[in-house]
Amino acid sequence: MSIYNDDELVAPAWINKEFLEKVLSKYENNENVEIIKFDMSPASVKGDHYASIMFRCRVNYRFAQNASPVKRSLIIKTLPMEEGMKREMLMESRLFETEIAMYSEMLPKIEKILADCGEPTKLCADLIYHSLDPHKVIVFEDLCELGYNTIRNRFLTDEEIKAVFRKVARLHAVSYMLGHSEESEMVTKYQDGFLNSSMPMVEQMINDGIIHFTEMLSKHQDLAIYHEKITAMKGELSRKCKNLYRAYALNQGVGDIFVIIHGDFHLKNMMFKFSKKNKMEDLIMVDFQGSCYAPANIDMLYSQVMMMSSEMRMDRNEYMLYYFEEFLRILKKIQFKGEYPLYSDFQMANLKYRHFVIFLIASFLPMIAILALTPAEEQKDINLAKLLEDPNAKGQLYEAPAFVEEIRKIMPILLREGYLD
Repeated sequence: MSIYNDDELVAPAWINKEFLEKVLSKYENNENVEIIKFDMSPASVKGDHYASIMFRCRVNYRFAQNASPVKRSLIIKTLPMEEGMKREMLMESRLFETEIAMYSEMLPKIEKILADCGEPTKLCADLIYHSLDPHKVIVFEDLCELGYNTIRNRFLTDEEIKAVFRKVARLHAVSYMLGHSEESEMVTKYQDGFLNSSMPMVEQMINDGIIHFTEMLSKHQDLAIYHEKITAMKGELSRKCKNLYRAYALNQGVGDIFVIIHGDFHLKNMMFKFSKKNKMEDLIMVDFQGSCYAPANIDMLYSQVMMMSSEMRMDRNEYMLYYFEEFLRILKKIQFKGEYPLYSDFQMANLKYRHFVIFLIASFLPMIAILALTPAEEQKDINLAKLLEDPNAKGQLYEAPAFVEEIRKIMPILLREGYLD
């Protein structure tokens, strides 16, 4: 089997010479773009992402018959062509609309504010082109050409994860400031988060995860107390998780630290740049389809389950304090004049939204070990779409020894801290 997703082996027929000339003519602001040649290939390997399909396009072009050719590498993101759950989800949702708005409006605005206050920051790849009709498509610069790559087969080091938290703290802090300014509508309009959706797949993911999780707990006598606790929480899980994403509308914008969240804050949505001596120089977040204006806790709780190693998870409060101190530092740097949130507010909100923690553990933690630590060559036998869509296939992950042992570590801590109430 291939290390690439089946639906990314061949690009859609409409990604052709005419399309690329249209893209580059607009980007270069020159109608005389002529494509000399181009080559298409998959832009990621199995396990890197779900739903959208992405291609790398290496293109040579020129502006006049005898002009020197220009070489450029593009990343083209669009919908899968085959009918199925992935295409249906993307057609019914506003994921592409959200990502286009983030890359064309929100992220450049935040980058400018940071640069103006002496904190120059590259938050995302440059946007080359976007369209919703006749095809939903976004074209980015190729970050790999700039030296950025995805980390595979391991978790992040202490230095790396702190760099991640510094970067997301900047996104959060500036958007927090904008939410308390006369330009607040610029951020508050983002209300289409992942669990806001009414798509059947979302409800299925919540329900399947908690069913498999409680079944696993019931099979181990030493986990019986947690089975009882999770079973008691199960009935409220879906509503509580969805209300977290709707918190701004439900609570009239009060009671939480509202920011623009990344929304799918996991390791595969980070690209890192290292020096020749293997020293980390920068990182960039990718995939802003799930961004919305919601409590900052969503990204940070997400990171605890989806990004941290087992050892880091034991020290998660130290990392949360590190993030929050950077969040406050940036608020001061951009001269925010309003009331500053407290770390105690942030921590109490984590507990308030404890059902979301259980959802993450029940639905996503079983997949982390297999996707984060499995070499790319071995991932060719892993069908991420099947794991997300087929309850029976996903159910097999819950008996993996690594997952059961992680549950034995984390559940006593969650019990003592009140997360299982």
